[in-house]
Amino acid sequence: MLLEDLRRQVVNVGLEALERGVVHGTAGNMSVRDRASGLIAISPSGIPYPSVSPADVVIVDDQGKTIDGTRKPSSETPLHTMVMRARPDIAAIVHTHSHYSTVVSCIRPCLPAILTEVCLAVGDTIPVTRYGLTGTADFGESVVEVVTPETKAVIIKNHGLICFGKDFDEALLTAEIVEEAAKVYVHALAANGGREPDLVPAGLIPEMRERFLASYGQATPA
Repeated sequence: MLLEDLRRQVVNVGLEALERGVVHGTAGNMSVRDRASGLIAISPSGIPYPSVSPADVVIVDDQGKTIDGTRKPSSETPLHTMVMRARPDIAAIVHTHSHYSTVVSCIRPCLPAILTEVCLAVGDTIPVTRYGLTGTADFGESVVEVVTPETKAVIIKNHGLICFGKDFDEALLTAEIVEEAAKVYVHALAANGGREPDLVPAGLIPEMRERFLASYGQATPA
């Protein structure tokens, strides 16, 4: 089976995302890029996560053309391939319809700096796209328009959340962090009578982030 390991990764991250509560039913989709060939393993369209097998995962090229597989690839394949063409450093994408991120997509132009954790691990603000027509190139373009070389997550207008990483572990963790921040933000808005809550001081974020990136985690063994 072509790229069997990557196909298994797609199956496993779908199940993990389902267990963590950031996807439900058949909503959302995942993809991972093979660095050697440039081919992409992407989840199939419309199959519940517990029912997906490695053979159901589809292999496409970076234009979305099916290279191997008997299933239809995700209807959001153009979104995945456009992001990967725009950002060669991205190897894995997790797209969810996370509840609170979707709420933010309906009411704000971005998710502001509400939590220290999201500022450190993801960025000070998470952009919200313009509205794009789902399943089309326009949908992908709406995301690519707001992606910078540093972007790790984008909230999709009236739709959901898409997160990027060097692997599925990073992309899925980002999805969890952003969803938690969106949850706190929505609750803080409600508790504050709809007024903007206190945010992380913008002037402190660059120094905090620099210190975090330099010191967090364990040293790599020599």
